[in-house]
Amino acid sequence: MAKTSEIIKILEEYAPPELAESWDNSGWQIFLGNDYTSKVLICVSVTDEIINQAVELGCNLIVSHHPVIFKPLKVVKDVKIIKAIQRGIQIYSLHTNCDKTNNGTSDLIAQKLSLRKTAELNDFVRVGLAPHEMMLDELVSLVKLAFNVKRIKLINNSRKNMIKTIAVCAGAGAEFISDVEKYNIDAYITSEIKYHDALDSRRTAILDVGHFESEKPFVEQIKYLLESQKERIEVVVAQERTAWEYI
Repeated sequence: MAKTSEIIKILEEYAPPELAESWDNSGWQIFLGNDYTSKVLICVSVTDEIINQAVELGCNLIVSHHPVIFKPLKVVKDVKIIKAIQRGIQIYSLHTNCDKTNNGTSDLIAQKLSLRKTAELNDFVRVGLAPHEMMLDELVSLVKLAFNVKRIKLINNSRKNMIKTIAVCAGAGAEFISDVEKYNIDAYITSEIKYHDALDSRRTAILDVGHFESEKPFVEQIKYLLESQKERIEVVVAQERTAWEYI
């Protein structure tokens, strides 16, 4: 059993709430005033299945990347929110504050790919050198292995072949394509690239690994943070998958 307030302190020291975007709803999603946590369940997104897992595993605190509540509620009718409250499960989310913090979601991708001399391109995008100069095919293989995926979406209107510089952005990073291409970066790894974004790309090879896949490193990072404390905090990683499958 751990004090909930101590857990939240650890999370907020890692990803200060003031870093969150103004439109975001990072922080408490469901707060019931329970200051003792038996077990923590960590996930990217809270779904009905995640609530069921929390119940089955005896977790009374869920830490997620995506907030459960984005807009003000006039009536509570979401089944997962109702069930969480009924079962005494509190939910806390670290979203854009976790994207922007030091060692945040994009930094974790850079580490996973062993990028060198990484720096901030902006609040959400990190850029660095490839582990070594490589062919695009080698980068594709490296990305598939790092994210444990069989397929990715590749946009290469520039017919880029050799890769030296790589930019990364966890989550939906299409809005930053122009920023990346302004610096003539060889490859950009992100997700949620729409049709017209792909058509308009000119200078950079873009690898869309999937939204869930790009943010999955969040889970292991939070697990590491909580389990590395002197006070024992019991942590469980949720069983999650993408909302679709390739057939």
